[in-house]
Amino acid sequence: MKRITSILLVIACGLTLQAQDNQISLDRALALARANRPSIVAAQERVQSARLSRRALGAFPATRLFLGYSSDPATGATDDDLALAQPLDLFGRTSASRAVGDAAVARAEAGLQQTLAQLQADVIENYSEAAAAKALAESAEQSRDIAQKLYDAIKVLVEEGRLPGVQLSRLGIEVERVRLTADQRRAEFQASLQRLSGLLNVPAQQVVVSGFADIRADIVEPSILPRQRADLQLLAAEVRTADAEAGLARLGNMPEMELQGRRTAWQGPEQRYGLRIQLAFPINDFGRTRAETAAARSLAESVRRALTDATRIAESELEAARIELASATEQIGRYQKMVENARALVEKSRAGFTERAVTLIELLEATRALREIEESFVEARLRLAKAQAGYLRASGRILEVGK
Repeated sequence: MKRITSILLVIACGLTLQAQDNQISLDRALALARANRPSIVAAQERVQSARLSRRALGAFPATRLFLGYSSDPATGATDDDLALAQPLDLFGRTSASRAVGDAAVARAEAGLQQTLAQLQADVIENYSEAAAAKALAESAEQSRDIAQKLYDAIKVLVEEGRLPGVQLSRLGIEVERVRLTADQRRAEFQASLQRLSGLLNVPAQQVVVSGFADIRADIVEPSILPRQRADLQLLAAEVRTADAEAGLARLGNMPEMELQGRRTAWQGPEQRYGLRIQLAFPINDFGRTRAETAAARSLAESVRRALTDATRIAESELEAARIELASATEQIGRYQKMVENARALVEKSRAGFTERAVTLIELLEATRALREIEESFVEARLRLAKAQAGYLRASGRILEVGK
């Protein structure tokens, strides 16, 4: 009886999963990914490049100094022996160029947000899969250890003639089954850590995940999507770019004005200085300005239509993600209740086995049912984590993480 009691204690102690120390939280994983991934650095450099380009495009026209000398004044070109010229932007070319630069910056910033959102989704999904694989591997290893200890204890009872040998044979099959399951779960866990380490750009041996993370996926209104989703921001930036290019193209037929300060030729009898206003009127560009303006306007209109369509799809994706999130959240509570009921059944089976009212096979079946429900609970938590990640992706929200 003491040996049977010890067997039951082994089963009872193996019903919970153990935690580990020195683990990487989801917040830490996101911070590592953002700090280590070259794709983030590349997107940040594109933003910096766009800002520098905007500064260049928005700069005032350059002042030019003409300095020359002719060996024979009769050959000409003496007007530019010494002249200083400053173009005057009276028609808004500089501001139009600056608008093109602003649109390029907005497009680069939207690209950075899109990269961050995609990386966040990948990290959350792979981190959650690693957490699920860890829980399943620990559960399988505990089942294997329990089955082996139970097999060793029952073997002694069979050898003593207190239990029939058929129960030992049945238990041997169970031991081999759980051993195979444990090996598979361990391999899946190691593979998930390898995938996660690649996303974080850190060695796999340094990746030790904790349990499932508590991801805040706050419900948002569809009206904020154009301001929060990177793909919609990118389309809006393309609209701005097309509008700015159309505005710049319209100025192609405007005259150019220049203020000049001039000196008489070096070979002249006296040195005289004067100011000159120079206007240059484009007469005929053979339809180039008209074609460029029409092309930019047509592009802007097409991108506006694409933005309208993408916004409608984004709103439907947000609603679909909300439905999946609500369903996954509701299932968690139901699975928790099932786990509690299964554990109560194991306790009753254990008490019945002690009183010889329940057979060893029935006790094993109850324990296996508990393990299967616990695995289903882990899968439900994984679905919840993916639903939370999906809602974050649909809403365009980027989580704030610590350094």
